[in-house]
Amino acid sequence: MLRFIAVICAVLVAWPVVGQESDLELDKRANQLYQQVLSPFCAGRSLNDCPSSKAHELKLKMREQLAQGVAEDVILDGFFKEFGVKYRAVPERSGFGLFAWLAPIGFLVLGLLIALRIAATKKTTSRDNQQSQEDETRIPESLRREIESELAGIE
Repeated sequence: MLRFIAVICAVLVAWPVVGQESDLELDKRANQLYQQVLSPFCAGRSLNDCPSSKAHELKLKMREQLAQGVAEDVILDGFFKEFGVKYRAVPERSGFGLFAWLAPIGFLVLGLLIALRIAATKKTTSRDNQQSQEDETRIPESLRREIESELAGIE
């Protein structure tokens, strides 16, 4: 009987901790969801950062839907149907949205290629200039012999 009471007490003590972990996980998922949309009530802010009471109500509604097991995509689709896609904070990963994700990467690669090309061209140009300077300072062999014979005649 004593063991039974100990088990019941352990379960009752552990129960709130288990519930808190799921609440923490739910809060984390909800915050990630709020970051994906701009607030229709605070211009230029994510729903997560908007301090208005309307935004708070909307966040509670979205969190309740998450708690009921509604998929995040379904919640977002409902939000965009109600308020419009102009409140999308993160571009879609298809269509033009895919271009919005890939364009910065493409420009970065293009910029690196251009920088490498410029560096290679400067290196080649520098080497060519150095070679031409050496060629200009080099005296032709016939002129050298003539100068040496003139200098020998002076001595």
